[in-house]
Amino acid sequence: MPEFIARHRVVETGLDRIIDTVNNEIDEFGVSTIEMFYDHKTEEMCCILDAPSQEAIKNHYTNAGLVCGYIAPIERIDTKIGEKSERLRAIGELAARLAHDLRNPLSVIKNTVEIMESKPVLHIEEKIIYHGRLKRAIDRISHQLEDVLDFVRPTNMKFQKHLLNDVLNSAPEKIVRPDGIEIILPTKFVYCICDQTKIEIVLVNLIVNSIQAMSGAGKVTVTLHDTPNDVTMQVSDTGSGIPENILPKIFEPLFTTKQTGTGLGLASCKKIIEQHGGLISATSKENHGTTFTMILPKQFTSKKIEKLVASN
Repeated sequence: MPEFIARHRVVETGLDRIIDTVNNEIDEFGVSTIEMFYDHKTEEMCCILDAPSQEAIKNHYTNAGLVCGYIAPIERIDTKIGEKSERLRAIGELAARLAHDLRNPLSVIKNTVEIMESKPVLHIEEKIIYHGRLKRAIDRISHQLEDVLDFVRPTNMKFQKHLLNDVLNSAPEKIVRPDGIEIILPTKFVYCICDQTKIEIVLVNLIVNSIQAMSGAGKVTVTLHDTPNDVTMQVSDTGSGIPENILPKIFEPLFTTKQTGTGLGLASCKKIIEQHGGLISATSKENHGTTFTMILPKQFTSKKIEKLVASN
């Protein structure tokens, strides 16, 4: 039978009689009391019961001379507690990852500043080295924080008609590309109504992931295809690929196989593409590379744009 929790007022002088009445093993209404808790200060009794329905509990307490002020299924309470617990767990995990990931670049900044302060005169070569260290550490912190903010902050989408080639050309400029990595961009011109900044975030994330999967040498190929209704963008690499058992999980928030990272990069990409009314997917073969495919509606009516903006 389902379990319920019930709460009602009981004057303390009549507590013993009420306990004897409601604590029967099972009564004519099919109600059985599992646990009882009494608060002497508020004179409230809470009971956990097995019962066929809430109506049976009401009849049970009416028969005992009580008016029940509150009845709720245990399942409903457990669900709410579970959802809250899951949110707290996710927040805690994210905070722990951020603390871990930010510790190293902050240590680099601290140590570099201390070295610079200890030297009364810095040669130009030393300045270049130290400033490079500081910039890389700051960029790493910025990237980690942007991942989190892109995922959690309210999104103000700005839909306009853009040449996607402009977005594709600007994305690699925001990436540190090793000498052994080649990035091939499309020459075909395609227009689409989108938020240019958000699509750029997606492309930067995907290209960075591709570069990391290739260990310093390989090729990233970005392609564009259009139909009268849709635009398809693909980012392919020649990296190590994603194991088959991991592939279905890669867009889940906080999921990552890396030693560092928030696990929000691909989740943010999925969120942005869906906010454009589109779809994102991935195919991969181990040791042969990965391809991310994004399908975006080529045009929005004004009503569709208003609906998407409102939902964001």
